[in-house]
Amino acid sequence: MANTSNTTTTYSEYEAEKLIWKIVPPILLVLGTVGNCLSILVLTRGSIRSSTTALFLTVLAFSDLVVLYSGLLRQWLIHLFDTDVRKVSPFGCKLNIWLVYCSLDFSAWILIVVTLERVISAWLPHRARTLCTTKSAISLLISVGVFILALNAHMLYGMVFKTSTDENNNIEYQKCVEIDEDYSGFFNVTWPWIDFCAFCLIPFTVIVIGNALILFKVINSQRKVKSRIVPTAGSGNRQQTTSSHSSKQSSMTAMLFTLNIVFLISTSPISVYNICYPFWTANASEHDYAQLALWWAVVNMLMYVNNSLNFILYCLSGSKFRLEVKRIFHSLRQRLITGNRQITTQSNYTRTKVDHTSPPSPGHSGNKQFSNSKHQKDVNGVETTSSGQKQNTKF
Repeated sequence: MANTSNTTTTYSEYEAEKLIWKIVPPILLVLGTVGNCLSILVLTRGSIRSSTTALFLTVLAFSDLVVLYSGLLRQWLIHLFDTDVRKVSPFGCKLNIWLVYCSLDFSAWILIVVTLERVISAWLPHRARTLCTTKSAISLLISVGVFILALNAHMLYGMVFKTSTDENNNIEYQKCVEIDEDYSGFFNVTWPWIDFCAFCLIPFTVIVIGNALILFKVINSQRKVKSRIVPTAGSGNRQQTTSSHSSKQSSMTAMLFTLNIVFLISTSPISVYNICYPFWTANASEHDYAQLALWWAVVNMLMYVNNSLNFILYCLSGSKFRLEVKRIFHSLRQRLITGNRQITTQSNYTRTKVDHTSPPSPGHSGNKQFSNSKHQKDVNGVETTSSGQKQNTKF
């Protein structure tokens, strides 16, 4: 991603940028961690997990977690503790930047896959059962993953860890930089366009066209359903089944629309920023660099919002997802109530047992007799005869 100048500390934009990097990331990290973990929990249980869409969204949640902890966490640590994982070792330099780009691209392409799957389900519902299977979904995810890893593999070669020392062999600085000028030109001028196509343009095109096709099909189907005013004899069960299937499709479609709209709004600005940055910095003043630093923080936060709030988007747009969330919390509530009852019952049982084993009052235990036996034991383990004499039974 783009870098900003360090000579802008005297401007208010620089201070605003620092505040954004220190305050917003921990909020997004907490929301993203909790939200994505809950998404994985919901999408892998009940009737939802049988859907291939649920599989794609589960993988998306894992990918979003990688984005947050490889990208956003790194930026927060830089601005809070002045610690950069890319400047610790050659391994950290190469792995982190490669992981950030791969996870961001992978999250975008999962949305492409989900969109294409919903298009097939909407336009070819009968063939969707044979095309959109779990096996084909896993194969598609592996293919997309390999493509994304290979697309960004050049960073494992081009980014290197450099250390500079003074005359006394003391380390002056450690940097994760381009290996040479040729790669630097490619990475800062050519690569942003390639990344823009892979991260934004292709997903944007597929998502817009796919959603338009889905929306057209949904509207057309609703019109056909409304036109059937008089049901035929014996068609009640069939209409009920069709209505239930249509409701499930509408829930998934609403979730997809919401995800795609948020993705397009949140990722477009940072792609435009990276493409235009070399032109904006040509003959730029220090104040211009300060403004660019502020905008860099803003577009980054906007991008990471897309990886942090998917759980909230699912709850707002997916009725089936909301129902499963309610079931989870209801089940958790019942377990807590049952656990409290068991603790209370155990406590009452313990108190009752103590009361029964309390020592007898003086003057009564030695004279207590039972008609069904000549020899009985009192609570102290001492055997008493019918005449009241005690015999010790503990040897």
